[in-house]
Amino acid sequence: MEGFEHLVKVALESEHFIVSSNMKFPVKRRTKKKKHDEYQTSAFEIDLVGARGDRLVLASVKSYLGSSGVSKQGFVGLADESKQTNYSNHTFFNDEIVRQGVIEKACEMFGYKEDQVELRFYAGKFTNKKDEIIKHLETITTGAGPVKVYDLDMILDQVLTVTESKTYMNDPVVMTLKALKQAGRIIQ
Repeated sequence: MEGFEHLVKVALESEHFIVSSNMKFPVKRRTKKKKHDEYQTSAFEIDLVGARGDRLVLASVKSYLGSSGVSKQGFVGLADESKQTNYSNHTFFNDEIVRQGVIEKACEMFGYKEDQVELRFYAGKFTNKKDEIIKHLETITTGAGPVKVYDLDMILDQVLTVTESKTYMNDPVVMTLKALKQAGRIIQ
């Protein structure tokens, strides 16, 4: 699990989800052969899967803290096609066949109904087109509603609430924040 994914894991756990990382779901898609029908099954990875009794969360997590941020060039229907696109960075949101295939496999694997599956996008940094990207992602809906987008402030707010708990959590992110808070290095 990558570092930023771990931060998001703690945020999901604050909502009482049990979280697994880097889960692969096989999806069957038609190839581009024109002479005959041919299908190929590929495994698509979901960064974090959060499960609790009433909800299954499929989360795509992108930090982009060392770059310019999540760009509209990564999204079909939003990108300026006269410039370089990065659609493969967000296949889960760009390809309806992949998205639906992953949702169906997740429901099958974990025993949830489609209306219990929620899609989330967690981003550490956006380009200056943040509102446009969020609005676009919110047009993608599943049984549980539109994609929910969480930016860095929202993620950190969730994580910081965990540090308020008196219950011991054997988690490096939580312990680091509690130690920094105890030493007076974090002021809320």
